[in-house]
Amino acid sequence: MSYNIHLTQSFKQSVKRLGKRYRHVKDDVSKVIESLAHTPTAGALIPGSAGVRKLRVNNSDMAKGKSSGYRLLYLMSDSPDSKLYLLLLYAKSDQTDVTKRDLDELIEALKTETAVTDTQGDAPSEGSPTITKTPE
Repeated sequence: MSYNIHLTQSFKQSVKRLGKRYRHVKDDVSKVIESLAHTPTAGALIPGSAGVRKLRVNNSDMAKGKSSGYRLLYLMSDSPDSKLYLLLLYAKSDQTDVTKRDLDELIEALKTETAVTDTQGDAPSEGSPTITKTPE
């Protein structure tokens, strides 16, 4: 099964911000996005995050490998539409990890974004991700 990739506003903003410092960020991320469409479970599941996954992405502008590259946060939809929501991209050198609060904000922004899309008629209502908070 192949997943449809949806770029959230927060993801687009983070790529744009990183693009000012790293010329090849779009190329680096594009390669990973293509593979994610076919292997969406490649990223490590973040405990207590309602299903958000984190994946290491190589930064070709730095000669240090994946461990010093980018981190891509994404969420797979539980609905039958097979969507993959890219939430955030950040450089490991800028931020070591994301907080629970950051994750909650990303999920809330996704809910708002998909609700707006649904009311505008751009997507059917069943296209919204089914997101449930996991107890900690």
